[in-house]
Amino acid sequence: MDAAAAVRSLIDKVGFEPDNAAGEVRRSFDGSVGPLYQIAYLMGALQFRALHKELVDSKKMTHREYADAVLHENSMPIEMLRAGLERQKLTSG
Repeated sequence: MDAAAAVRSLIDKVGFEPDNAAGEVRRSFDGSVGPLYQIAYLMGALQFRALHKELVDSKKMTHREYADAVLHENSMPIEMLRAGLERQKLTSG
């Protein structure tokens, strides 16, 4: 797949805005980011989706409560976010 086809795919299949698609493809094709850059975002998105399913689909939280809590906690590993949102007691070990 060449760069133009990759941009078109992100627009048509993923729903990216054209400028964002072009930027993502440019970073991937020009070598300015490592090969694991995109997969890191995908893995994070899958973890957030699973956490949403655990907490919102189970009715432990509303979608709004979940979104507000995630934004409030900011940047941290998903497992730490899960522990905080589920009010799990953490122990040193």
